[in-house]
Amino acid sequence: MILAALTATVLAYQQLPMPTIPVAKISIADAGGVVRQLPTSAKATVLFFVAIDCPIANRMAPELARIVRAYRPKNISFLFVYVDPAHSGQQVQQHLREYKLGAPGIRDAKHSVIKAVGASVTPQAVVLDKTGLMLYRGRINDLFIEHGRSRKLPKTQDLRNALDQFLAGRPIKVPQTAALGCSIPPLS
Repeated sequence: MILAALTATVLAYQQLPMPTIPVAKISIADAGGVVRQLPTSAKATVLFFVAIDCPIANRMAPELARIVRAYRPKNISFLFVYVDPAHSGQQVQQHLREYKLGAPGIRDAKHSVIKAVGASVTPQAVVLDKTGLMLYRGRINDLFIEHGRSRKLPKTQDLRNALDQFLAGRPIKVPQTAALGCSIPPLS
């Protein structure tokens, strides 16, 4: 299974340059069969890259659900991007329910979304505006310090800060952070 390496390997992703042009439009079916368009017509779309087998992503799940609840009323849309093509739509739906994530999930079986935005670990967040311009890419917060070490509470809420700055019409001060998590292995 492709995620065997993902659950055992915890890495900080290598920072790629932030794109200066919008991400190309992508159509992809969610786990329930509904075709989703990226970017969406919302003010912004947050893509959460997750894996069913990643303990770091699963530990971060309650915070991801809180972010969805806090920002959805502000016209921010959310989509969970499941990175392992071996997982079925049913498994994705079960994971979404089990962790009460509160937003749709897609199986990125061909890694088209992963490649388009340069995601490399789970959990990782990417924020696109409605034109597809990438506003933020990186960690959700700084809860995890390094492999096997985490804080009791995060000191910096990177994704929340980026969303708050965007919604206030201000430039995002830190548009890219290094995410710590389970690596997304390339397709074989």
